[in-house]
Amino acid sequence: MRRTRYRLRVAAVAAALTLMCALAGSVAGRVYHGQLLTLLVAGAALAAFAIGFLLRNRSAFLAPSASATGLAAYLLGAIALTSDGAEPLGATIADALVNAVPRTLTALIPVEPAPDTVIVPVFLTWLAATLACEFAIRYGRTLLGCLPPVLLYGAGLYLVGPNAAAGPLWAIVFCVLAAAALAVTAAPPERRPDRDAAVDGEAPSRAPALMGAVVTTVVLLAAVAVLGPAVARLVTASPGDPREYVEPPQLTDIDLNPLVRIAEWAKYPDQELFRADTSADAWLRLAVLTEYDGTTWQAAGDFRTAGTVIPGSGEATYSAEVEIIELGGKLVPAAADPAAVTDLPIAVNLYTRCLLTPDGLATGSTYHVDSALVTADRDAAANAGPDLSDATVVALPPGTPEIMATIADHVRSQYGTPYERAQGLADFLAAHYAFDPEAPSGHDLPALGFFLGTPVDLGGQRGTSEHFAASYAIIARLMGLPSRVAVGFDVPSGSSTVTAAQGMAWPEVAFDGVGWVRFDPLPAAGSVPTPPEDALEAMEEETPSADEESGGGGEAEDYNDDSLEQNGDFDAEPAEEDSGLPVWIWYAAAALALACVPLALKARRALRRRRRLARGSPAERVAGAWAEVLAASARAGVKVPAHANAEEAAARLAALESDIGPLPRLVNAAAFAPGAVSEADAELAATIAVGHSRAIRHHVSRWKRYLN
Repeated sequence: MRRTRYRLRVAAVAAALTLMCALAGSVAGRVYHGQLLTLLVAGAALAAFAIGFLLRNRSAFLAPSASATGLAAYLLGAIALTSDGAEPLGATIADALVNAVPRTLTALIPVEPAPDTVIVPVFLTWLAATLACEFAIRYGRTLLGCLPPVLLYGAGLYLVGPNAAAGPLWAIVFCVLAAAALAVTAAPPERRPDRDAAVDGEAPSRAPALMGAVVTTVVLLAAVAVLGPAVARLVTASPGDPREYVEPPQLTDIDLNPLVRIAEWAKYPDQELFRADTSADAWLRLAVLTEYDGTTWQAAGDFRTAGTVIPGSGEATYSAEVEIIELGGKLVPAAADPAAVTDLPIAVNLYTRCLLTPDGLATGSTYHVDSALVTADRDAAANAGPDLSDATVVALPPGTPEIMATIADHVRSQYGTPYERAQGLADFLAAHYAFDPEAPSGHDLPALGFFLGTPVDLGGQRGTSEHFAASYAIIARLMGLPSRVAVGFDVPSGSSTVTAAQGMAWPEVAFDGVGWVRFDPLPAAGSVPTPPEDALEAMEEETPSADEESGGGGEAEDYNDDSLEQNGDFDAEPAEEDSGLPVWIWYAAAALALACVPLALKARRALRRRRRLARGSPAERVAGAWAEVLAASARAGVKVPAHANAEEAAARLAALESDIGPLPRLVNAAAFAPGAVSEADAELAATIAVGHSRAIRHHVSRWKRYLN
């Protein structure tokens, strides 16, 4: 009877610890795609515990040796099960063992079960199960046997971090299993009635200990159920994410600034870069560049290792089979928006949705990519305002060339809606500048200023798609249009060899509710550009001549006119004018009129403020509040250029130490989406304008305060 109870007790402890290890290992499965990882760690826990349990009465050296052999075999099976077969099994095993930890921590969530992302959870689960079995079953230390699964559970929570919802139910189940294992704990070896121990006397009753364990477990569960929600509400910190401490895949020099490759492609247009077999005509993007510091365009965001399926994409409607010839670099050509990639290890930039392969592209590399092809609705964009939700794509570096502001003013004066201005800017560049594959590379501000403003005979006004796309993006931002630069290839449908001539850069503009729309500022083949000076000079207001300003001009005055000659003697005293009022009254009236000038100016300014802030539609009143802020700032000595946008103006006004809050955003909304401005917005703008005038009053000199 004692032997039967003992064996049942040992079996119960083994079952509880096996389930604890399986549950602890499957915690990481909450950030994995599908249920494959959960099945693998559960199998690892069961197999490891089975080996240890069956060999519990054998040599202490035999069980670990058998467990290590079983672990190696199980890992080989897991690698073979999750491998796609693109590489030989030996190369796949070596790559998985070397890169298991960094790729597990940098893999894009949900993590795709692959050889290099399942090794770590499976290995740790097997190790925890082996140690738990040795401590609890061989040596009878159940409490010590619970330690490995507890550590494994904590490691799983750390790996998941803030990327999955809380799982309180599984935590309760884990605690119940631990309590059950402790309640039916196995006896130490010297008291075993099994094959390796003799029975001496009757065993003491375990009913009180078992009852105490049950009561304690019930009390703990009740306390967790009652106090758990209240304690959870007190926790405001988010768990740390270990992915923050792992360096993401790094780009090479040509990948950090892919615009520099445009000049090389333009000089060698016949160079074969890759072969492609596509299901439709599309632009395969190599990079999307959103940040500009005045010297280089770069992509925002980091690359994260991804599996075959890339999360966040729509239904795939486009496919491409690609074989690399001489492209080079790490960036992978793919149509937006990539949904799945096979035959190539991939990392993805979630901000730009561009792809990278950590090992780089080599001649002969092949891959298949499916994309949810993005097509912009230009009809909807024609009636949409700019998407100003991301400050990165409207930011401008200081020191933009004056020619860019001049072009921006010209396009703004010619067109009304944001889409018309975006298209008008593309048409302006295409009509007045020439494409030249021999133009030197460079897209810093001085190089772009030379391209836009230098006459043709001095080498300006000609460039590659690098110059056209970079210039367009900056000028668009001067007009308040969010823009970015893309680098890629125009690839036709079917099977073709993509050459360097098909590689180019193009600008894109974001519209609210539509997304990014591509524009083409390149001139048509064979077109002859007209100098931009002609169009820009016609825009300038005609400056009055010096003669006109001084009252001259027109027909010359005839100084020989008889009517101008004085009659009578020049030496004669002029006759006194007959006046009914004393002369001093006229002097007094003149002095009173001069004294009233400041009062009249103040009254005029008050009426103008009332008209700006109280009359018209909400959008017109927001614009009036902005004009009032600029006028008050000018009196305080801070003048804003006419070509500056709202953000640039706000940066200049910061010198006055007055917070104008959301007014720049309201001004942009009033300019590009007037229908979205409400009465509350107009009232807020008026309040900000009045408060700004009062806050900066001490910056205005006393003389100006007296006169105006």
